[in-house]
Amino acid sequence: MDIVVIDDHNLIRSGLIAALAESKFKVVAEASSVGEGLAVINKFKPVIALVDVNLGASSGLDLIETAISQKSTCSFVVLTMHDQSEILERAKAVGASAFVTKGAPILELIEIMNCISNGSNKFMKAGELQQSKPAIEFNLTNRELEVLSLLPTGVTASAIAGMLFLTEPTVKTHLSAIYRKLGAANRAQAASIALTNNLIS
Repeated sequence: MDIVVIDDHNLIRSGLIAALAESKFKVVAEASSVGEGLAVINKFKPVIALVDVNLGASSGLDLIETAISQKSTCSFVVLTMHDQSEILERAKAVGASAFVTKGAPILELIEIMNCISNGSNKFMKAGELQQSKPAIEFNLTNRELEVLSLLPTGVTASAIAGMLFLTEPTVKTHLSAIYRKLGAANRAQAASIALTNNLIS
């Protein structure tokens, strides 16, 4: 079942695509902006589009509103770092089918997508964000925060080493410490947790 992923963070897109690889859903295209998103929706006509609320200077909710006004038959799942009632209500208002926080387990997202593909027209919501924590509570060092800030760009450990004038083994040591302190299993999850908790922007 064809879907598209629209998110302005490359690592988040990659993480979602990897997480959905074992499901019945096939990611046929990805995009990072409203313009790109509308283009892939029109070209591939997916069953579902996963759309981030924040697409750079634009809003994923505007994308959904525009796509629906253009008679798109795609169902839209809003992805957000912020579990805020005003965003949820706006998502409903523009015609989204579901509202999922990036802190939600991937199985909840897949369950919602299954319901949508089976014809459910009930607005669904999944995921609860933890209260935002300042960086000090995660006990991240300044260097770890520097490494962490580069994760959403999708750069390799070798590239991070070059940018921060470190050796690659040192960067990998920092990454291991970051995963441990954030309780993350991989780069995508670490980036998501960091963005959710305003550790990076």
